[in-house]
Amino acid sequence: MDKHPEEQLSAYLDDELNPDERRKVEDHLATCASCQALLEELAYTKQDLAQTFSRIEAPMDFEARVMQTIGDDKARSYAGKGRIVALLLGLLTIGLFYLMTVEVVGKLMHGWFKLMITLIYAASHFILSVPALTGGTIVLSLIILVTSVVSLRRLLQASAN
Repeated sequence: MDKHPEEQLSAYLDDELNPDERRKVEDHLATCASCQALLEELAYTKQDLAQTFSRIEAPMDFEARVMQTIGDDKARSYAGKGRIVALLLGLLTIGLFYLMTVEVVGKLMHGWFKLMITLIYAASHFILSVPALTGGTIVLSLIILVTSVVSLRRLLQASAN
C-alpha cells in the first residue's frame, strides 16, 4: 500500500472492509508504526465511547415523550394539509382573476415598462449632456465607494475583535 490508509482504519476496526481491502490494511499495519498507533488510538476512543454511553440511562418518561412528540407531528401534518388546500384555492383564484384581466393588466404593465425605459434613457442623456452633472455624478459615485470601503473595513475590524 503506497499511502497511509487513515480513512480505512475506522472501517477496519469496525470490520466493514471487504477481504481484499482488509488484507491491504493489515499488510500496511505490519510495517507502519504510525498507523498502528492511530489504530490503537481509534480502538481506545471506540471503547471509551462505548463505556460512556453504556452508563447513560434514558429518563423514565422518555418513551412517553417520544410518542407524544410523534403524535404532535401527526397533528401538525394534518393542519399543514389545510394550509396547502387554502394556498391552492388562493392560487386558483389569482389565476382566474389573471385570465379575466390579463389583457388590461398586460397593456398597463407594457406601458409602465416603456415609460421607465424612456425615463432612464432621458435621465442618462441629460446627465451626460451637462458636463457639471457628469462630473458631479462621478465624484458622488467615488465618495459613496470610498465611504463603503471605509465602513466595511471598520465593520470587519470590529467583528475580528
